Amino acid sequence: MRLVGFLVAAALCLAAVGLTAISGGKERRHAVAGGGAPKWERVFADHFTKGLRGSRWGAYSGEPGGDPGGWWDPSHVVVKDGVLNLETYRDERFGGRWVSGGVSSARALKQTYGKYKVRFRMDRGKGVAAVLLLWPVRDAWPPEIDFAEDGGATNARRSMSATLHYGEDDHQIQRSVRADFSRWHVMGVEWTPGRLVYTLDGRRWGAVRSSHVPDEPMEMDMQTQAGTCGDRWAPCPDETTPSHVDMQVDWVVAYAYRPRGS
Repeated sequence: MRLVGFLVAAALCLAAVGLTAISGGKERRHAVAGGGAPKWERVFADHFTKGLRGSRWGAYSGEPGGDPGGWWDPSHVVVKDGVLNLETYRDERFGGRWVSGGVSSARALKQTYGKYKVRFRMDRGKGVAAVLLLWPVRDAWPPEIDFAEDGGATNARRSMSATLHYGEDDHQIQRSVRADFSRWHVMGVEWTPGRLVYTLDGRRWGAVRSSHVPDEPMEMDMQTQAGTCGDRWAPCPDETTPSHVDMQVDWVVAYAYRPRGS
């Protein structure tokens, strides 16, 4: 299970900028072709044209850590027409509670440092979070690197945060970026020794330099998650929440870090 932090009040830093969408087709061709800085070597790419391949992805199941209001089930991970859908809706098989979908890349992608990019969009809907993150392979939290996160505090998808979680008391270094994330965008992170660079549609919008940047193997995960009633930062769905709130993922690409001169 994934413990996802939404305690933005504990963040040490906050920065916000505004960016607009760019052509998804153009960005997709660039991602598939590779390239970029010489220190990056492409090691993973998935466009979901062959469905959800079990050799690459594992679907979440059960209650999220720290979120009794949420629940994950593999049936809420669906590929349609080459698009991965992480679906959140009231599921009668679970007593009518809100159930969501999430996937882990641990079966195919575990590395220390790297560059990750995801083309995705998220339906509007209060009480349903959307997260793209790096999680420690040893499955002991923290650390955690959220490079795109919206806790669902409102119906809008007008911003995403990026948060580095570290330390036993869950210290956080957070950045925030504005855009309409109900539309397609490419969010990414460049993770190198002591540094994180966050990207949106190919532009660098935030960075963190810290000795607390992880230096251990991590996997990349994607998830939606219904919140808990009474939680200020990750509330539960209410009467304004649509019956279905989905994250759609067009493609994922990842690169290994290769220091220059190596």
